[in-house]
Order: sequence, then C-alpha cells, then structure tokens
Amino acid sequence: MFQKIKRFIDKYGMIKKNEKILVCLSGGPDSLFLAHFLLKYKKLYALKIYACHIDHCYRDSSYRDADFCRDFCRIAGIPFYCRKIHLDKFSEEKARKLRYEIFSDLARKLRCDKIATGHTLDDNAETVIMWLIRGCGIKGLLGIPPVRGNIIRPVLCVSKNEITNYLREKEISFCVDETNLREDFTRNKIRHRIIPEMCSINPKVREHLFSFSELWRNCDIDTFNKIKYNKKKIFNFILKEKTVYFDADKLDAASLSVRRIKSGDRMVPFGMSEKKKIQDIFVDDKVPRNIRHLIPVVVCGKKIIWLAGIRRSSDAKITGKTKNVLRMRYDRILPGSANLSECSG
Repeated sequence: MFQKIKRFIDKYGMIKKNEKILVCLSGGPDSLFLAHFLLKYKKLYALKIYACHIDHCYRDSSYRDADFCRDFCRIAGIPFYCRKIHLDKFSEEKARKLRYEIFSDLARKLRCDKIATGHTLDDNAETVIMWLIRGCGIKGLLGIPPVRGNIIRPVLCVSKNEITNYLREKEISFCVDETNLREDFTRNKIRHRIIPEMCSINPKVREHLFSFSELWRNCDIDTFNKIKYNKKKIFNFILKEKTVYFDADKLDAASLSVRRIKSGDRMVPFGMSEKKKIQDIFVDDKVPRNIRHLIPVVVCGKKIIWLAGIRRSSDAKITGKTKNVLRMRYDRILPGSANLSECSG
C-alpha cells in the first residue's frame, strides 16, 4: 500500500525533497496513517514534518483527541501545535473553513511548503455523491483534488478500510470521533447508508468515482461552462483548434482578412498537399450544419489559411528557420457570438 501511495504522490508531484510539511492531525485513522507514512519516507524526501490538531470543542471528550495527538507527536519527534475553535452552532462548512484558515496561517508562520490532509477514496466518493444529491454544476463532479495550491492529499488513492486494516495489523491505536456515527449530518448518511448500498452492487465504486472525478478534472471545464444553448438545440460541438501559429514572414499582413464561408471554398488542410472542399472538412469533423455558416474564415489574399476553430492550412508553417510568429486565437463558436478574440505577432 505504501508503494501505491508513493506512486500517487509522484504522479501529482506532491512532495519534493527538503520540503516542510504541515500535517493536519485529527487523531483519527486517516490522518494518523498519513503521519506514519510521512515519517516512513521522511529520510527519502529529507522532510521536516510539523503537525497541527484542531479542537472543535463540540464534544466533552475532544480534549482527549488533542492529548492523544500531542503524545503521538512527542514520541515521533514531530513539532506539535493545537488550536481551538468555538462555534455557537456547529456547522460542517463553517468548521471546515475555519480549519483551513488556521492551517494556512500556521503553515505561513512556520514557512511550510505544503499542508497535508488525510482525505481518502471514501471522502472523495462522499463528496461527489453529496454534490450530486444537492444538485451541482460540472465543478461539483470534480470531487476532492489530489493537489490544490499548497494543499496535498497523499492518501486520496486508498480507502478507509485499507487504512484501518493496516493500523490494526500493526497494532497502532487511533481516536474515534463518535459524531461520525450520527446520521443527522448529510455526509454521515451518505457514508453509512448510500455508499454501502452502492458497494453491494459494485465493491469498486469508490475507485470508479475517483476515476470519474479525475476524468472531469482533466477536461477543459471552463470551455464546458461557456457552452450555452438556444431555445431549440444544444450544440454538441467544441472547438478543436482555438489557437494557431504561422510563420509571419510567409504571410502578407496587409492581405489578411476574415470573412464568412462561400460556396465552393477549398483549402489545403495542415498535413495535406491537396485542396479539400470546406464542406467535406465540416462533414469529416462533424460540425453541426446549423452553425457552419457562422464559422469565420481567415484568408490571406485568396488563400484560406484557417477555418477558425476547425482546421488550419498547410501554408506558412513554423520551421526551424522561422523568425517571426503570428498567433491567432478564436474563443467562441455560438450563434451570434462568433469573433476572433486575439491576433498577435
């Protein structure tokens, strides 16, 4: 399991040598396992490890968790910091916001490079499901990112079961927060009711939800969010070539212009040597018929050099001898909003 986590860390470039890392230590199995992992690889990465525990003071026994974490850090030789927060009425979201503010402030004071949290596959699954239930946009499907700024989540690739099994096998004690068993919190209902039911259908549901989130994180979310729909249709079409580059010295700048498509238009697509009908390019690239007439055509004299957002031509290619480059960018391809947003050399 440790090797799997190390590969995960390396994949996302979470940790570099000689970094200072602040561990968010609750005393629960996940954060405790994270601390054990970092201690194991402390020499390999030449790390300096710190730990911070947040006492929410909403349980009479919460001081015991703080004492447990303090003792663990003393034995492990980790500098330990404890902070208390008081909320008149407990709110998961408010508590979370306060925690991150405290972690960020302490990390800044200690000059830590990274803040490490113990989020797992289960936490990601719960987050995705919770956002789906509440109703969310695409960003709600992204789940918990492995890296966000200076916040890293090294154990996001393993499940809670894997972690607790490891700790029990090694006879490592940890704290249990009894509020995690209360089902008056939405996340706990998802954790204790919904996910077990989903796992009865497919035991790999946590892994699949993580892969699902990862796919969305790798998408151009901003492009998806910019796509609008008219009253009749949603265009299932995204620009392929939003930015193109030409050898500026091979083009006559004075003869550059933008126009609409004309009947019989042809161009020599990049990578080809013969002209091809624009209509055939539309068919090959599955461009919807009802927006074809809206696509700008960039011409240099009588030659079409770019079917904006679709294909560029073989003219004025960049080579090793190119000295001046002309860059063109096209942002949108929607009814009434077609425009060349940028042209620079």
